[in-house]
Amino acid sequence: MKKILCIIIMTITALTMSAEQEEKKFNPQQFQRDQETFIIKEAKLTPQEATAFFPLFRELQNKQRALFSQQRKLERQRPSNDKDAEKIITAMNDIEMETAKLRSLYHKKFCKAISPMKVKACIRAEERFKHKMMERIARVARPPKDNKR
Repeated sequence: MKKILCIIIMTITALTMSAEQEEKKFNPQQFQRDQETFIIKEAKLTPQEATAFFPLFRELQNKQRALFSQQRKLERQRPSNDKDAEKIITAMNDIEMETAKLRSLYHKKFCKAISPMKVKACIRAEERFKHKMMERIARVARPPKDNKR
């Protein structure tokens, strides 16, 4: 009987720990919902403005994500000589310029969809959201302070 009880307790503990780990995993859909909710609130977007803005915003993010992925691949490369290093640097610079052009293009599209004042507020809200997320990640990654001194 004790063995069965012990197995049940161990199973419940394992399931609980597994569920806790699942909660800690990054959920892209939840992140997007949180980001959009934050931007709507901070920029004070109406439902109509949000409907006009977010499809373009998601489009931009998807294109930027592809460029960032390319850039990460380049950053991981280990050149064996100056010529290869220069090629990598040039390619990274090209991606940065492409990213800036892309942002500029989409900012113009945003301004056609909603007012420039709201676009500015959305851009600021997105930056604030990123900072909040980085702070949250840093808090989770930071070990607890030891108060023994």
